[in-house]
Amino acid sequence: MSRAGARDAVVLIPAFDEAATVGAVVAVARAAGIGPVVVVDDGSGDGTAEVAAAAGAEVVRLASNVGKGGAVAAGARARREAVVVLIDADLTGLRPQHVRALAEPVLAGRAEMTRGVFAGGRWRTTLAQRALPVLNGQRALARTDLLSVEGLDASRYGVEIAISEHAHRQGWRTLDVPLPGVSQVMKEEKRGTLRGTAIRLRMYGEILLEVLRRHWSGTAGRRPAPPAQEPGARSPRMTCVWKPSLRM
Repeated sequence: MSRAGARDAVVLIPAFDEAATVGAVVAVARAAGIGPVVVVDDGSGDGTAEVAAAAGAEVVRLASNVGKGGAVAAGARARREAVVVLIDADLTGLRPQHVRALAEPVLAGRAEMTRGVFAGGRWRTTLAQRALPVLNGQRALARTDLLSVEGLDASRYGVEIAISEHAHRQGWRTLDVPLPGVSQVMKEEKRGTLRGTAIRLRMYGEILLEVLRRHWSGTAGRRPAPPAQEPGARSPRMTCVWKPSLRM
């Protein structure tokens, strides 16, 4: 297990056809001031790369769509920073404090991984996060730990399952970080009802395939380890153990 001893991080944003939102996400990530911001353009056809570059991100362009897991892996391999902060390209309500809150416990050596938990944003995305926090894409972890995840390149939308199961098997200390006011633009809003629903169903299918693949290989089938808690922390129903100041 790797541990970062210095403030040495990169914000990595995998993106596929996210031109409408990626610029604003890049701007917030840059304002966080924790390190370079890199967008991995996963074969987009809507100008995502150009919008990201105009907002100040470094851009890694993939010739064809390889899925979210492959994009994350490609971005991590292209960097040398000790810690990777993963941020989705379609977030709303994101603030620099949120990005720093994800990074700081890993940079300080208090955890091997942090995982964002939406709170107080749009009710549908908040409810989904409460039901399945394992699927939240906002995370921070050591770059070498990320690249050690078995099957990362092929995991596509199952990337969060792959990372979470690996973290459980390796016994990583994992902290949940509340992200108040953060939400996502839903696929049906971005692509229209019919196409968005089709993409959502494909996403669920890829997540299920990743779960089944890990079950068949004997690397899944166990409940994820509960998040670690700061000394003296109480155990609420929704565990949010790292609560930094998120004042403007």
